[in-house]
Amino acid sequence: MKEFNPYFIYVGNAYPHKNLKRLIEAVMNVNKKVKEDIQLYIVSSRNVFTKRLEKLIAELKAEECIKLLGFVPDEKLKILYKKSLGFVFPSISEGFGLPGLEAMNAQTLVACSEIPVFKEIYKDVPIYFNPFDVNSISDAMKLVLDMDPEAREKRIEKGLALAKTYSWSKMAKKTLKLYEAL
Repeated sequence: MKEFNPYFIYVGNAYPHKNLKRLIEAVMNVNKKVKEDIQLYIVSSRNVFTKRLEKLIAELKAEECIKLLGFVPDEKLKILYKKSLGFVFPSISEGFGLPGLEAMNAQTLVACSEIPVFKEIYKDVPIYFNPFDVNSISDAMKLVLDMDPEAREKRIEKGLALAKTYSWSKMAKKTLKLYEAL
């Protein structure tokens, strides 16, 4: 017997612009197309938006395939990323998109919205989808499920290399230089 069902993961807030309703609907679509039940683990701090999400999951009768994990410490989060089928980031708008880089750094495949900031930051590494189209999201997730292991590994390696080009210390040094120049 398996320890758990295969799962996708989302990490971040449950704010409306994160587009989690469509993501939940997409997971439900995927489960209609595959033999094995696929789950979505949502890692998000508890707040009023998470409470709304709990109600939405109940309304959509998605309790079997959606697991709200609440806060997860970094060391456990890295394991959840690594063991997942992939990280799905359906945001309609973002300022930067740190969770996608975290996922890449944890050697996780990324599927995300085709919004300008993600295209700029993530380049050609993720599998992109239209965040306003549930079928586009579920098609991207299905693509992840059906991906050839060798192609999957190459994409993961490319993501890890991209993630390593970003650094908190480099950013801090550049910011300090900017301040000193002023």
